[in-house]
Amino acid sequence: MATVYKTPGVFIEEISKFPPSVAQVETAIPAFIGYTEKAEDLAPDDLIKKPRRIGSLVEFSYYYGNGPALKVSEVAIDVSNNFKSAKITSDYYMYDSLRLFFANGGGDCFIVSIGKYPAAVTAGDFTAGIDTLLKEDDPTILLFPDAVTLGTSDLAAVQTHALNHCGDESRLDRVTVFDLKEDDPKGATFRSNIGTSFLSYGIAYTPWLKTNLPKKVTFPDIKDVIKKNGASVTLKGLTGDPAIQTQIDELEKAYADKTKIISGTDTLASPSANLRDKYNSVVATYNAGKTTGNLQAVLTYVLSIIWKTDDYLKTGNAAELTNTALKNSVTANISTFSTEAKKIIGLDKDLKAKFGAGYTTQAKAADFTDGIWGAGFVAGTAASGLLTAATDEENLELALNALNNIFDTLSRAYLSLIVNAAASNARDADTALSLAFPLYKNILKGVSTYSASIPPSGAIAGIYAMVDRTRGVWKAPANVSLANVIEPTVTFTKSELDALNVDVNAGKSINAIRTFFGKGTLVYGARTLAGNDNEWRYVPVRRLFIMVEESVKKATEQFVFEPNDANTWVKVQAMIENFLHIIWRQGALQGAKPEHAFYVAVGLGKTMNPIDILEGRMIIEIGMAAVRPAEFIIIRFSHKMAES
Repeated sequence: MATVYKTPGVFIEEISKFPPSVAQVETAIPAFIGYTEKAEDLAPDDLIKKPRRIGSLVEFSYYYGNGPALKVSEVAIDVSNNFKSAKITSDYYMYDSLRLFFANGGGDCFIVSIGKYPAAVTAGDFTAGIDTLLKEDDPTILLFPDAVTLGTSDLAAVQTHALNHCGDESRLDRVTVFDLKEDDPKGATFRSNIGTSFLSYGIAYTPWLKTNLPKKVTFPDIKDVIKKNGASVTLKGLTGDPAIQTQIDELEKAYADKTKIISGTDTLASPSANLRDKYNSVVATYNAGKTTGNLQAVLTYVLSIIWKTDDYLKTGNAAELTNTALKNSVTANISTFSTEAKKIIGLDKDLKAKFGAGYTTQAKAADFTDGIWGAGFVAGTAASGLLTAATDEENLELALNALNNIFDTLSRAYLSLIVNAAASNARDADTALSLAFPLYKNILKGVSTYSASIPPSGAIAGIYAMVDRTRGVWKAPANVSLANVIEPTVTFTKSELDALNVDVNAGKSINAIRTFFGKGTLVYGARTLAGNDNEWRYVPVRRLFIMVEESVKKATEQFVFEPNDANTWVKVQAMIENFLHIIWRQGALQGAKPEHAFYVAVGLGKTMNPIDILEGRMIIEIGMAAVRPAEFIIIRFSHKMAES
């Protein structure tokens, strides 16, 4: 409708000549589904089965912690005590897969934590994790490297669930990268169990990869698994130096004490994640019902930190610290705990005096070892004198305020002077032994740098991201070298490679990862599981169509409820043609001219009939001549007859 001007003057009108544009969607945003050390943003476990986007390994560590504990089953040394080899396994592979993802060019990704170490790996966790992505639009690649530890049938159930997720008609915007089990490198079992549905949305790679990712190795990882010429030996048995043997004994005690303290702290905090959360939960119970019994529970919890400290220092107690340096350190700082203990005992006495039979004394002399706290510690502690209010309710609040302050000081002291001190003491003792005992240092270095085998999906997702960024989604993510990879765990023969790439039975192609002299380890396959499908055989074709489909879908959403007439059709057609013309010029489509590369049709008599118009349907038909990889390069030679 033309603007009606009423006041004389000069007016400006801007006329839009260009059609709306299509913005290309992101193409390599993987979603890693698996187990993590923690899953915490604002509260403990609040990220369990909740997808979160991250952009770096540092960000992952902040929300999800670090990798699982190292599992070393054997460390082999030769007759000269030189490191030879190690056997390293894991129950969880997502962390290392994520490291390979970033090392190979990966960027933003989603993390779906489905549980915390050392949770049992179950198929139900993975299917539930996949289902959390139903409401997420951004992920374009699914992978779940932890699932390879499942049994064959459970793994197949997870894999087929992922294919159904990707192929559901409400999405069609993502693919799944599959890992095969390590003992199934040729994929016979995988092919038998993966089914036949939505194969073009699945891509499989084999074999597993030997990596040189650095590992954190400590004394507990190797102390019981050292073998010399096949015979088990102890670290102490490898040296005749009494001083070093003493260091080894103290180091073992240091790690044992660290474990005791971790266990004791977990008991204090159970079922919460830390002391503060546990304390807050006890206080919340009091606030819900402000009774002497509930306040008594608060005081008891604060007092339990003192009791736990007593356990660590009490001679002959199961929890007694045995490392000399750590025990001396805690003993030297007992005054901090003693000061706060006196405040609790004094408050306990005042509460008993104020409320009589309505309150039970918690600080008993038997719970305070005389050798630690001094004889008559409880009896000799004076009442606090804090409960001076006129009403019981006010006195309870005064007591709670005092307990809040005591807990703040006491919890900080416990974490700093006991928990952190135990960790630092073990770390320092480990470092000291490494400096004093070269053999131990060499074993640690050997294990930390020894290749460990992991599934390839994380590295492959990184390759996808790198190729998409540098070349485009239409370039096959193949003939590309892998970073932080030493070699594949299996080398295939020519006939085995043929069988992987072209499955004569069911057409389920599996992409090989191969080592080439002078080139390193390369991804050397670019087929989907639909290896017999001429339309969807190749990974770049499948992913190109997904990219265009999603880009056009998002761009055309603005036309929903617009008039279904020629004006709208022209705008939509021009918008899509402009987008396709751009990606054609970039090399995504083949053809000397745009009309050879693509077409866009929309309109009455072209893609719609009058019934379609009446029922509110605007149908757009798009055809693209996608470029396909030169998978087989054949060079023909012949003798040429001499002509002169």
